[in-house]
Order: sequence, then structure tokens, then C-alpha cells
Amino acid sequence: MTEACNLVTVHRKTGVINVPRIIRVRSHSPSTETVYVRLLLGQTPKQWEEAADALAVALKAERVGVERVRPQVIALIVQRSEPFTQVIIPPDIPADADAVSLRQVYLGETEHGTDWYAPLIGQHWLVAGATGSGKNSVTWMALRACAPLIRDGLVRVHVVNPKGTELNALRPVSYRYAETDGDIVEVIQGFWATMQDRKKVLAEQGRRTFELSRETPLDLLVVDELGAVTGYGDRSLTKGVQAVLPLILSQARALGGSVIGALQEPTKDVIPQRDLFSLRVCLRATSAGHVDMVLGEDMRRRGALADEIPNVAESAGIGFVVKQRSRTPMRVRAAYCDDSDIRELVRVAGWPHTELTTTAAG
Repeated sequence: MTEACNLVTVHRKTGVINVPRIIRVRSHSPSTETVYVRLLLGQTPKQWEEAADALAVALKAERVGVERVRPQVIALIVQRSEPFTQVIIPPDIPADADAVSLRQVYLGETEHGTDWYAPLIGQHWLVAGATGSGKNSVTWMALRACAPLIRDGLVRVHVVNPKGTELNALRPVSYRYAETDGDIVEVIQGFWATMQDRKKVLAEQGRRTFELSRETPLDLLVVDELGAVTGYGDRSLTKGVQAVLPLILSQARALGGSVIGALQEPTKDVIPQRDLFSLRVCLRATSAGHVDMVLGEDMRRRGALADEIPNVAESAGIGFVVKQRSRTPMRVRAAYCDDSDIRELVRVAGWPHTELTTTAAG
């Protein structure tokens, strides 16, 4: 296999073929396994990344990703079939805000059969994908985690919904909500004004970092379609948003502000501040170039084949993220929230704490 993929070396005098050694194989499920390989002297992980397509053919796999483990050791993530064949059901919303950790928000599952968690507090999320790819699944999961905190005044949600469709269910529990161009600019600029006020409060208190409380809640800005407000919308809209959005993305994290932005068409004009989003999720894409535009340079070559995810309803919520330590793409699937899950989110977020506690006890 490695010889066919040009991943061997030949001794120039003896002609002996040196073959990379497999250290161990770990099977996560019938669909995915990890093969740990010790590289030959002079080999680089990049050579294996460039041979990923050939390796997939040789291994009769759908996809092979390459992860750098340590010097001279790599891991091949071999996906033999689709690991996500069933819809992932979201967990119940906790009744008590103390049971929620915004540093570990459950989003779904990984290709390795483990739960997919991501920090929300102190972070910005970018979720990109074609129409019908399930972008809002990630948003809904974050908001379900926040529901008891919204109810208790620990999280305030600022919603920008230029499409005026799916996220309109959040209107009753939003701190600020906007659909029209003028209102959108007002909400986003108001969010920045809130961050500036927060900066003054922290300075007066002599605090360098934000701490979640009713006096200083987490302010969460949710933008359903970033492209409509930063790229191809009306000029008065995009100009007003671009005046403050880079400031929000660069400064709000330390002040108790987070952004979740959804995007259909990732281009440089639409997401010039891509690198300011700490978590980037690329669901089904319509172009190979979109993958690197969202996840970062060479991520598609390293295994994030989001443009090859089938355009069918069964693939909604499936995509790729980049592991923070190894900078390697990982296939994930977000849990699916149906209308009843969204109604539960709004109900919990809007109920008084005493009523919820009484109902839960009954």
C-alpha cells in the first residue's frame, strides 16, 4: 500500500525498500479507525497529507485524514463509511442554571464516537454551510444550553435575523431582536456599546477579566446570515455593521461578549475577520475552496472533505471542525432540534425560576 502511494524509501546502494512501521491501530467504530504510523527518516507529514486521496483508494476508505501526533509519528484517521447514520437527539435542558457550564457546551458527536463539546463563553463561533446543511443546529444547541441562564438573567441574547424565518422563534426571549436593515445596524452597534460600557465597569471594579453574574451577564450576539449583513446586503447595512463588527470580534471575548455567526457563502468579502472566530464549523459545502476559507489553509487537503458530503436531508448537521491542539480536521455531527425542542427552549428561557422549579418537582 505505502509503496503504491510512493511513501517508501529505497536504499541507494542495496536497493532495500524501507516501509513505514504501523505502531498501533485503534478502532472507534465499524466506520472509523485510527492508524498510528512511524515515519521513515526524511519523511514529513505533508507527504502523507498530499497522498491522502491515494491512501483512501488503497485502504478502500471514503476518507483519510492525517494528524500529527509527535515528531516522526502521525495518525491516519480512516473513515470507511459514514459514521453518522442516525439523527442525534439533544439532551434535556437542565432546570437549574448551576448545572450548565458554558465552558463545555454539548453540540453532538464526533467521528470517534465521543461527545462533541465546545466552549461558548469567551469564544466566537462561525458556522458555514450550504442551504439545508443544518447550520442552525449548532446555534440551537448553544441556545438550549443557555436557556436556564437566559431565564435567570445570566445570558442576554441579541438576535440578528435578516431572513426573518427560523430564528424568529427567539423573539420572546431575546434581549434585542432585529430583522430589518435599520434595526440590524442598531442591534449590532448597540451590542458594541454594551461592550464599551462593560469595559468601563470592569475598569472601575479593578478587574481584568469578565466573570458571569447578573450584574455582568454573558451577551450573546446571534447572526443568522453573516453574508447578508457584511457582504451582499444593502450598502447602508453592510457599512454600518462593518464599522463595529471587527471591534466586537477582536475585543468582546474578554468583556463577556460572544458571537455565533451562520454563513452560506464563505468568501473573503463576506468573512474578512475569519481568524477572529475561535471555533469554525464547516458543514456541507458547494465548493472545495469554501472549506479552506472557513477552516483555514490546507484543511481540505488534510481531510476536511466538506464539499463531498452528500446533498441529502440525512446529512444535515454533518461537517468538520479543527482540533485545537493538533490543528487536524475532525468530522462531527450536531444534534438535531425539531420544533418541539425549540418550543422547549423558548419555554424554559422565558419561564420564571419559581414556576419551573415547581413544575419540575410536580
